[in-house]
Amino acid sequence: MHCERKGAQPIMGLFTKRHRPKLLETEKIHYSELHYRLRLSRGDLSLRPIFIVASVELGNSTTKAILTATNLKSGQTYILDKAVKMTREAISPREAFCHTISMVDLSEDSIAELVKATLQECTRSAGITITDMHFVVRSTGVTACFYKIDEVAGVIKALAKGCMLAGVPPRKMISPMTIENIPPDLRAFSRMEKTYFDGAVTGDLPPGGESIVGNEMEGELVTAGLKEAAKWLDVDYRSPVLSLDFGTTLAGRITDGGLPYARVIGSFCGLAGAIPDAVVSKVVNVNFPSVLDLAKASLRGKRIRKEVVKGYVEEILELVRIEKVKNGSTRMGGIPVNVDAAAKNGVVLIGVDAGENLSNLPKIADIGVELVKDEGEQYIIPVIDELSACVVEELVGIANEEGLLLHNTKIGITGRAGITGKKPELLLEKLSTLFGRNMDKEVVFADDALARGAAVLGKCMHQFGTVGNPIGGVQGRGCLYGQRVNVQKK
Repeated sequence: MHCERKGAQPIMGLFTKRHRPKLLETEKIHYSELHYRLRLSRGDLSLRPIFIVASVELGNSTTKAILTATNLKSGQTYILDKAVKMTREAISPREAFCHTISMVDLSEDSIAELVKATLQECTRSAGITITDMHFVVRSTGVTACFYKIDEVAGVIKALAKGCMLAGVPPRKMISPMTIENIPPDLRAFSRMEKTYFDGAVTGDLPPGGESIVGNEMEGELVTAGLKEAAKWLDVDYRSPVLSLDFGTTLAGRITDGGLPYARVIGSFCGLAGAIPDAVVSKVVNVNFPSVLDLAKASLRGKRIRKEVVKGYVEEILELVRIEKVKNGSTRMGGIPVNVDAAAKNGVVLIGVDAGENLSNLPKIADIGVELVKDEGEQYIIPVIDELSACVVEELVGIANEEGLLLHNTKIGITGRAGITGKKPELLLEKLSTLFGRNMDKEVVFADDALARGAAVLGKCMHQFGTVGNPIGGVQGRGCLYGQRVNVQKK
């Protein structure tokens, strides 16, 4: 189902304007302004229902610290601030134990120092202190260097070290065991005395036993974050859902509509933004380059011929594999996978690769050079936008062919390689063609969904629910808290 391959619809719609994506972009709000907006008194701490969570993310291209503040009365999450650094700043060939997709060597100490600096910069900019934070969630997409999924724990340990160097106590990085472990001013909002955290996040039970993919936590967080983001977009994005995180690597999940817990029935892995990054890797004059290094201002206002875009996208797609992960596979797009664990849990693994474990990335880089030489730099972004939309279209198509999508499954997209430029409009056109109906109200796009998901995970671990405005559960239904209580009593 590649564009123009396997009977798919032809590449089209590069210039369409008839779709209106539901896109939530990040708008930062200062801590003091949030208090004013929520009409809270800074002097009375007992009346401050704000839960502050830091999401610390070590990615293959960027490392982020994003501070969120959740109003525990409404359940809405606000972005206080974020600091973003290039992961290549932490390059450390000596004592390296892992590396990114683009072969940036990282050591435990170099990761820790980068995390420390990023987190401290973020808190300063947000106007709060490290002490003001209630919880910290760590995640990483740097997994392609490992042979086994459990080896990813070394990166999470390095992230913890960086957080502690910044002044975060260990207790703020683990789930509270009792109500006494929750800050006194927030205890009234917790239901921990009646329920406990059983691993379900927004009502989705994770696969049991061994992990299925190396970046499984990212899939969990973005699914939760897209559910929270959809509240701002007035879309009921609760189970069943399909979520995709198009960072440098691919993450995401598909859930069913089970009650009181939905089950994960599909998982995504492999390459995402790494493919567009390869297109520009020999075009920009930067070590360890990505699309983020493009000087976009110089690419605007120039004529684009859609037949040229079509030809180059098809040429690149011939070097890309998008498929259900085969039995016996141990990696997909460089990412460690456990197909046996997936089979035991009834989870279908769908992945993206360039050749065999990144082997075709150099060939894709050569196509990028050819594109710029023959047609000009103005073609890079249109080709990348169409390429990304085609990859998403095929992933969703495979999920549909595997019987993983229900009649009311909503689709959510996040990540730089999925929501920037014209990608949302192009993707909506392709999905509308695929399903034979306008999909504008069935697809949500959100920036920083992983950070929003970290805030939601923190809420779940502390048992901070919003009965009147549930994020979890299934579409069209109310809060499932009562059902959860009954299940946990058994």
